[in-house]
Amino acid sequence: MTEPEPSPPEHRPERPPMRIGHAEREESAQVLAEHFSHGRIDGAEYEERVTLVWAARTTVDLGPVFADLPGPHPAVLLRPENSPATPPTGGAMTPYGPPAGLAGYPGPVGPPAWGGHTGAPTYGAAGLPAPGYSSGLPAYGHPQPFDPAPYGREPGTGAPYSDKSKVTAGVLQLFLGGAGIGRFYTGHTAIAVAQLIVTLVTFGLGAVWGFVDGIVILASRSTDDRGRPLRP
Repeated sequence: MTEPEPSPPEHRPERPPMRIGHAEREESAQVLAEHFSHGRIDGAEYEERVTLVWAARTTVDLGPVFADLPGPHPAVLLRPENSPATPPTGGAMTPYGPPAGLAGYPGPVGPPAWGGHTGAPTYGAAGLPAPGYSSGLPAYGHPQPFDPAPYGREPGTGAPYSDKSKVTAGVLQLFLGGAGIGRFYTGHTAIAVAQLIVTLVTFGLGAVWGFVDGIVILASRSTDDRGRPLRP
């Protein structure tokens, strides 16, 4: 008798990438802002990664942005279908348990029996949250306030536009830059005062600084005193 040939391994199709929307992109941008505030990435890296976040269409596009960063991560990257199917460090898979310090938990989670419990915590039990949606952003840190954008958002970076106009600031600097009027308008008081002093000390020759500054405002990506890009 001959032994039967072993059957080929079962082929399991890979999970398709999950599509993301504005809510996931907004949350991802806020997580990047938290990493930036802790000094894990600098300003140039933050702007580059935020651009990638707002251009992302699926979790495959979003994952590399946070690949080299520790937690927190966006909630959409922490869902089971996006987590690697590898056991945790230390060997075999272990059953899921409650958070550390939860008193009264009798043992590991087992299959529930009808009409009773097998040791698994249930919703409404002491020390566990009640079912329902939370009011803040889940899965990382404390809830962060939503940054409104009444004047729209800048394409690419998604940063909210300032209430100050680039055209207005540039024209004010072209004609009244010697007095720093355009910089007073954008909220850059220190620059405006410096331009005014230079103009007075040089008997008007320093007004060239304000004129050139107006051209720079109109020709480049300029921001207000809060770092928001000037609206077109």
